[in-house]
Amino acid sequence: MNRLITTRLCGALTGLLLAGTALAADARILREATVSTDIVRLGNLVEGLDQGADIPLFKAPAPGTRGTIRVERILMAAREYGITNIAYGDVRMVQISRPARTIQRADMAQAISQSMAQRGNANTLDIVLDDHVAPRMVDVARRESLRVMQVNRDPATGRFEAKLALADDQASETWNVTGAVLETREIAVLANDVERGDAIKDKDLTLVRRPANQIEKDAIASAADLIGMVPRRAMRTGEFVRSTDIARPMLVEKNQLVSVTYVSKGLTLSMRGRAQSNGAMGETVRVQNPQSKRFVEGVVSGPGQVTITAPAPATANLAEAR
Repeated sequence: MNRLITTRLCGALTGLLLAGTALAADARILREATVSTDIVRLGNLVEGLDQGADIPLFKAPAPGTRGTIRVERILMAAREYGITNIAYGDVRMVQISRPARTIQRADMAQAISQSMAQRGNANTLDIVLDDHVAPRMVDVARRESLRVMQVNRDPATGRFEAKLALADDQASETWNVTGAVLETREIAVLANDVERGDAIKDKDLTLVRRPANQIEKDAIASAADLIGMVPRRAMRTGEFVRSTDIARPMLVEKNQLVSVTYVSKGLTLSMRGRAQSNGAMGETVRVQNPQSKRFVEGVVSGPGQVTITAPAPATANLAEAR
């Protein structure tokens, strides 16, 4: 293991251990060892020790990696501390593993987003880490939460640099990540294909979050503003819907026989008439009385329905009352 280095105890501890040679006739070297700290100790590599298990020997592999150490190096290091007669049988190399917990790129991005929100930034920010930012491996036993210690952001470019650490890490154990901040907006898009003239239903829409600079100015964000509207052209799944893409459904068509209702205070009259133009909800259309051939105007109030409301009588003022 090229990266493993021998660690020496201080002179006082070495002198104490060398004062008498410790026999370890019942101890034997393991073929495989697992460590969870930065240091490989004698007890990680040798089982059955009466003493000396806590003696530090080598630097451990990085979290999530493996390494090997030759048996003769282990025996040599043990003899320096007065421990001899360690059995090793046919073992020539010991394989050392260091399990790891992976802090993913998504974990880092989420922590940075939350930190910016706490600092008063809008929560509609999308954090995009640079491609070179890799997942980070830490010892599997470390379950502390990820903490953002510092964020420097350039408002003009959207670029940022953040310093991250586990909750109880010292400043020397931090690492930096870089990326960009994109402002995002929630907007309704089509969840299904919709053909021209088919009314848009609730099931045809879904809400997504997209970078604000990718959303056209006339795109309709609210699903409520789209339900019941009719596309002017065939539209496909995932499309934004612009105001020019849709129209209100025609509830009255030209030459259609419609029901005309005249509403006045305390009086309601109904008749049949023929519409002279198309009309959507709330639009004014002309209707001809088939018998009298006279024309009236009313407001489309439903499918095949036109309502005429008489104006309210003017309220007399004080001069007129006199």
